[in-house]
Amino acid sequence: MKRIICAIPLLLLLAFSGCVPVALVAGAAAGIGGYKYLEGALTVVYNAPFKNTWQASIEAVEDMGIKIEDKDHSLSSGKIKARRTDDTVVSVNMKYLSSDQTEVTIKVGLFGDEKESNNIKDNIAEVLFD
Repeated sequence: MKRIICAIPLLLLLAFSGCVPVALVAGAAAGIGGYKYLEGALTVVYNAPFKNTWQASIEAVEDMGIKIEDKDHSLSSGKIKARRTDDTVVSVNMKYLSSDQTEVTIKVGLFGDEKESNNIKDNIAEVLFD
């Protein structure tokens, strides 16, 4: 009981500190190691090789009718800059984590759009794992 009483102030401090605790949560779709939405960007870890994730990201963005303006990648990182039909900028950045994991950060618009970022995340997963 004493431990619970001591933990309550700590939990309240975390809850009201203004800093949002960020935790990776298990992905609902198979192949997603976790994801988080923070400061307007959605970061996803796909359980797939970098090369496959890169190709799936390009295909998913194009399938959504988003026009790719620029794309570039090296062995360990890549960037896709695209624009939706309403002129909103979309950026998809990725980096190699391991032979079977790739981190992808998706940002839609200047301040971010969580719903649209999640749509892109889901479309990448669909292309990648279908």
